[in-house]
Amino acid sequence: MLKSRKITKQIKQWLFEKEIIILNGARQTGKTSLLSLLKNELVMSGVNEKQIFYLNLEELKILENLNKDPENLLDYIIFQNKTNFFLLDEIQYLNNPSNFLKHIYDKYAPKIKIIATGSSSIELKAQLQDSLAGRKVSFLIHPLNFEEFLIFKKFAYFDYLKKKKLPEEIKNKFNQALEEYLIYGGMPAIVLQNNKDLKKKLLEEYISAYINKDIRYIGKIENITDFNNLIKILSSQIGNLVNVSELSNTTNISRRNIEKYLDLLEYTFVLKRVNPFKSNIRSQIAKMPKFYFFDLGIRNAILGNFLNTENREDKGALFENFVYLELRNQAKNKIYFYRTIGKSEIDFVIDNGISLSLFEVKFKKLNKPIDHRILNNFIKFIEKEKRSVKSYVINLNLIQKFSKIEYIDYRNLKN
Repeated sequence: MLKSRKITKQIKQWLFEKEIIILNGARQTGKTSLLSLLKNELVMSGVNEKQIFYLNLEELKILENLNKDPENLLDYIIFQNKTNFFLLDEIQYLNNPSNFLKHIYDKYAPKIKIIATGSSSIELKAQLQDSLAGRKVSFLIHPLNFEEFLIFKKFAYFDYLKKKKLPEEIKNKFNQALEEYLIYGGMPAIVLQNNKDLKKKLLEEYISAYINKDIRYIGKIENITDFNNLIKILSSQIGNLVNVSELSNTTNISRRNIEKYLDLLEYTFVLKRVNPFKSNIRSQIAKMPKFYFFDLGIRNAILGNFLNTENREDKGALFENFVYLELRNQAKNKIYFYRTIGKSEIDFVIDNGISLSLFEVKFKKLNKPIDHRILNNFIKFIEKEKRSVKSYVINLNLIQKFSKIEYIDYRNLKN
């Protein structure tokens, strides 16, 4: 049975508009399942199933036929006087996906509506941006967030997710679920697999197929060892400032190639770049960024570390990456971090143009507000800003407002 995704609601608004819908993202994040969910939505809205066509472009006969001529798409149509919906899976396999989509849109919209998925490719990304402006709407499909993870797991206490006060035994159940998410991540197939050994095997297979083969092919990477070493170093340094010169010295990879590999991993959705918060845009770009992984299970598999958090030195970094992913899934605005020359730091800053939200992350079961350093960092930041500022400390347990700072647990993240 198909599991619902939160992003489906956003996509549904565009089902009967003429624009092409593009579902983009890394492999195995659930794009094909989303096509099935959208087909169900069309049928429930009264569309005849004979007006809906699913075409998998990994099938050579289908691919060859459409590469010969985009007009071959019309051969599938039965009802000429109605809108026909084509669900095109893995559109990056077409010789020229951008020209194909442009041709169909310009000549046949709204009689032909295309919903397409595409795994990452630098060339595809550039093509779709350059020639389909005004003709498409795009949605980036991420791995499951924590709420979706609980739904997929059929978590018995899901109804308590946003409840502030919980009995201790229910809190422990949520913490156990968080533990699994921090170790094995949110890739749908991994979440649905209950056997831990098989989870590990699937994650290792994913790294072999997507990171070690697909991404290397896309980036035309010749030195496989260098690329692997860089990914392992980045995996061990999530949430740290990334200094390209230091990475170059450590790995003996040229600065130019380090920058190329970082761009490649970002364009293929593996890494998420977070820039420092500055009022001057040039300063943002000039300063060192941080990087987070798109999925914690993939990150742990790269390092070969599936230990529980109680036995890990990197548990704080894992939780910080988790909070970043949760904030990113909620935020309509960019996420930054804040760090001064004196090393005063705030983990995340979200700027919505009118106000700011500050987040400090603590992988601790707090029973009372702690650490005046956090308060001082928030105060120093607020003193420099004329806009309204909200301040939060994300932790495992405490929900309390203290001196203009809201302590909230990971279940109640908001921005």
